[in-house]
Order: sequence, then C-alpha cells, then structure tokens
Amino acid sequence: MDKAKDDFESAADEMEALLDRFEQAGYNSGAAMGGAMQVIIFRMANGAPNAATALGFMGSCMSTAAIMITEADETEH
Repeated sequence: MDKAKDDFESAADEMEALLDRFEQAGYNSGAAMGGAMQVIIFRMANGAPNAATALGFMGSCMSTAAIMITEADETEH
C-alpha cells in the first residue's frame, strides 16, 4: 500500500507542476485545466470496469478536493 500512496503523491505533485508550467507559459488556465481533466477523466472512465465504478471514483476525488479546499481556507484565516 505504501507504493500506491507514493504513486498517488508523485502523480499529484507532477500534475501540480504541469499546471504551473502551463500558467508560466501563458496558457489560459481554464482551458489548460479543462484539457487536462478531460484526458484524465477519459482514461479513468475508459479503464473502469463499469460506469458505477467510474462515477464512484470521480465522486471520491471531488469529495477529497472539497475537503482539501475547506482545510486550506481554515488555515488561511
């Protein structure tokens, strides 16, 4: 399980760095994030065994992101 955690954190770090590079290169941030998300969602949905699994995975990701935003907001104030 440690490898999965390491892989998760590495992928998150790499995506963060990629989006930063897009921003520094002058990309429209909405377009860059939309393109990145489209590819990630496509690959995830394409590899899922069924629609319920894909939707559950996306829901879990969105929930975790919302928690991260809430925690970041709480530490800023």
